[in-house]
Amino acid sequence: MTPLALPIIIIRTGENGQVTRQDNEERAENAPAQAVRDQLVKILRSSVFSDSQRMTRFLRFAVEETLNGNASRLKEIVIGTEVFDRQAAYDPRLDPIVRVEARRLRAKLRSYYDSTGELDPVVIELPKGRYSPVFQLRSEIRPPVQAAAAAEDSTIAVLPFTNLDPEKDSDYFSDGLSEELIHALTRIQGLMVVAWNSAAQLREGQEDIGAIRERLDVAYVLRGSVRRTGQRLRITAQLIETASGHYAWSESYDRQMRDVFAIQEEIATAIAAALKLRFSSDEGDRPVARGQRNLEVYQLCLKGRFHARERSAIGLKRSMVCFEQAISIDNTSAAAYAGLADTLTLIADYGFADGCDCMERARPAAQKALELDPVSAEAHASLGLILTLYDWAWVEAGEAFERAIALNPAYAPAHHWYAIDHLAMLGRFEEASEHLEIAIKLDPLAPILLENRGFLNTLLRRYDEAIALYQKMLEMDPSQYKAYTSMGRAYLQKGMYRKAIELLEVGRTLVGDMPSILGALGQAHGLLGNVAEARQLLLKLEEIAATRPVPSTCFALAYLGLGEKDAALTWLERGVSRHQSPMVALKVHPAYDDLRAEPRFQALLRIIGLGG
Repeated sequence: MTPLALPIIIIRTGENGQVTRQDNEERAENAPAQAVRDQLVKILRSSVFSDSQRMTRFLRFAVEETLNGNASRLKEIVIGTEVFDRQAAYDPRLDPIVRVEARRLRAKLRSYYDSTGELDPVVIELPKGRYSPVFQLRSEIRPPVQAAAAAEDSTIAVLPFTNLDPEKDSDYFSDGLSEELIHALTRIQGLMVVAWNSAAQLREGQEDIGAIRERLDVAYVLRGSVRRTGQRLRITAQLIETASGHYAWSESYDRQMRDVFAIQEEIATAIAAALKLRFSSDEGDRPVARGQRNLEVYQLCLKGRFHARERSAIGLKRSMVCFEQAISIDNTSAAAYAGLADTLTLIADYGFADGCDCMERARPAAQKALELDPVSAEAHASLGLILTLYDWAWVEAGEAFERAIALNPAYAPAHHWYAIDHLAMLGRFEEASEHLEIAIKLDPLAPILLENRGFLNTLLRRYDEAIALYQKMLEMDPSQYKAYTSMGRAYLQKGMYRKAIELLEVGRTLVGDMPSILGALGQAHGLLGNVAEARQLLLKLEEIAATRPVPSTCFALAYLGLGEKDAALTWLERGVSRHQSPMVALKVHPAYDDLRAEPRFQALLRIIGLGG
C-alpha cells in the first residue's frame, strides 16, 4: 500500500537518548486527502463520538486545518477561541480547557480504534504534546518510541508546611498558612496551582520530589516549616524544581505574628518573580486577597476551614462556631462570611441539620461576603451553589459560577460545583465533563472528583464505564466508601441487584447507617423481591428521621423499589416543598426513570425549574 499524501510524524531517538520528532512529507505523495475525510466521517458517526458535540467539533477542526496545510495554526489559543468559544482574551495558561479536551479526544480515538475501527485502514491519531493530527495507513504504523512525560513549566504544588510548633492541636495554623499561599498563588497569571485537597495528601517526608512530580505532574514544589513562639513567628520556604531537585528560591522569615500577612505576600511575590510571572490585573498588587488583616479573625478563619475539612457533624459545628466568632469580632471580614456560607451549605448537604434553615442562613452570608469583596471567586462560587441547590435559580446560579471562574480559573471547587451540581443536573453533560476535568487537573488526588467521573457516566447510563472508574478508585484506596456505594448504584441500574446489595453493604460497614445508603439498599431489595428487607430498611430510615433530617429521596427510592409509585411521589413532593438539595437530580438520575411518565413527577420538575 502507498502511504497517504499527508504529513506523517516520525519519532527518532538520538545518540544521547533524546526523543525528537520530524515531519516527513516525502513518504506521502500519491494517496488523496479524501481517504482521510472519509475516515473522519466514519469516526464521527460512530457511537464513541455520536453523543459528544465538542469532541466532534474539535476533531473535525483539527483534521480539516491539517488537510488544508494549516497544521502550524493549531495552537491552544486558536483552538480555545474557535472550537471552545473562549473570548479573544483567552489565556491557555490560566484555562486548561484545550489540554483537558485534547486528552479526552486522544482517549476517544483510542477507544474507537480498539473497538469499531479496529480494522479500519486509515488511522487518525492526535500525538501527545501537539494538536495537529497524524494520518497513517494501518499497515505502515510502527510502535513509537516512548518519551517521559514532561510537566508544564508553570505548575506548582504547595505542600503542607511542617508544623514545628511545640503547642498541641496547632496544625490548623501551618495547614492554613499553606492553603493561604495556594490562594495567593492562584492570583498569578499563567501559574497553575494544585488545590489543597491533593497537596495535603503529600506531606513532606511521605514522598520524594520525583514521586510528587509524577503524581501531580508539577514543575515546582513549594515546601517549608512554621514555628510559633509566643508572638514570634518563624517561617522557612523553599521553591524546588521537580525535574532536577534544585532550589529555585528559598527564604527564612523571623517576624512578629502580626506580620504573617506580609510574609504571605512576600512569598507569593518572590515566586512570581522567580518564575517570571505577574499577578492578575483583577487583584492589582494584592496577591493575598482574603479581605482581612485582623490577626484574631485570621486565625479563627484558619480554624474554621481546618474543622470543615473533617466533614463530620462535630467538625462542621466547630467550623460554624469559628466563623461566627470571627464575624462577631470583625463584621467586615469577607473571608469569615464566605466560610460561614460554605460550612452551612455542607451541613445541609450532609444532612446534619435542617437543610432549609441552613440554606436560609447561608445565602445572606454569601451575599454579605460579595458585598465586602466583590472579586471573591470563593463567594461567587458559594452563592452559585446555594442558588442551585436551594433556590433552583438556574440562570442566576450559572452566572455566579461563570463569574467565579472568570475571577479565578484555578479555583477547583468552582469548576467542580458548576459541573456536578449545576450543569449535570440540567442535562448539559458535555459541559459538565469539561469543567470536571479541569477541576481534576487542578486537584488530581481528590477522591470526590474521581468519584464524580463515575457519577457522570451513571447519569449518561454508561454503567460499565462508571463501574470501571470506581474499580480504579478502589485499587488506589480500598477504604473509600463512596467507591463501593456508587458502584453499587451503577450495578443497581444495570439490574444486577444482588451485586448492588453486596457493594452497598460494604459501604454501610465502612460508614454506618447513612440514609442515602439505606435508601439505595431499600430500592435494590425491593426490586429483587426481598419485600421484608426493604420494609425493615424503611423502618430504619424512620428511626433515624426521628433524631435528624433524612432526605425524602431515601424514602422515595425504597418505595419505588417496592413498586409503590404513589408513596414514592408523595415523599418526593415533601422533599420539593422543603427545597431539599437532592431534588435537583430528579431530571437526570436513572433511579427515577420509572416515574418519568407520571404527571405528578412532571409537575415536580416544573417546580424545580427543570422543565416538564
